[in-house]
Amino acid sequence: MVVIGDPIEHSLSPLMWNAAFGALGLEKEFIYEPLKVKREELGKFVNRLRGGEILGANVTMPHKIGIMEYLDELTEEARSIGAVNTIYTENGAIIGENTDGVGCLRALGEKGVDARGKRVLILGAGGTARAISFVMALGGVGELIILNRTRGRGEELAKEINQRFSTRVIADDLSVVKEASKDADIIINCTSLGMSGGQREKTLITEGMLRPDQAVMDVVYNPLETRLLEEARKVGATTIRGIDMLVYQAAINFKRWTGRGAPVALMKKTLIERLSNRDKP
Repeated sequence: MVVIGDPIEHSLSPLMWNAAFGALGLEKEFIYEPLKVKREELGKFVNRLRGGEILGANVTMPHKIGIMEYLDELTEEARSIGAVNTIYTENGAIIGENTDGVGCLRALGEKGVDARGKRVLILGAGGTARAISFVMALGGVGELIILNRTRGRGEELAKEINQRFSTRVIADDLSVVKEASKDADIIINCTSLGMSGGQREKTLITEGMLRPDQAVMDVVYNPLETRLLEEARKVGATTIRGIDMLVYQAAINFKRWTGRGAPVALMKKTLIERLSNRDKP
């Protein structure tokens, strides 16, 4: 099994997955590897799945939307969301599904955060933002605010959600992030800002734009605590790390591919140890 993206060198998913295989004695049956795939190579990659060379795959940025045109079928959730993070084969068909949204809800729930009836601010409008936005609307949030660098892309996502759900959805560009963040109950960053490397110190929202009664989540999992989460912690807001969503969405796939329940605590512990060591001087 593989995780595909471009770039992909930063991914810690193989570490988490292979630790889980080892813990359950499955390391001789399964191995999980990162695979860099460019946009023009997606068709060839799917053919490798079709030929049985690869059992299944996770999909990360920037291919969660582009991969869809090469698949045979989509699950109902993936079709509604318009993005895929998992590919598997069934009866000879190559099928795409999306477990990002469910993973997000489980991560929030672990911290006692219930999104029903709440005002939720989503930063970004890419594949992960789409998954989370649709699941939030389905789960009965009070209002969704989608802010994206290019307003048009956010408006397209808002229109799709409005056509299917009664949830009030507002789309705008990032120029209104200060006002939107102050009014939100839950804030979820679905952009790459804060990611380890050149983006690490970047955040759209700082301490002065937050309240202690808010919940702030960042889908970026490397570093363990992003600049956004650091700012949220300063005011006493509830923080939810990207590794929690990563582990919970992976647990769904683990069950599908192996038939076994995922060792969630071990997977999370493995990631925390690696990321904590990276943060040491």
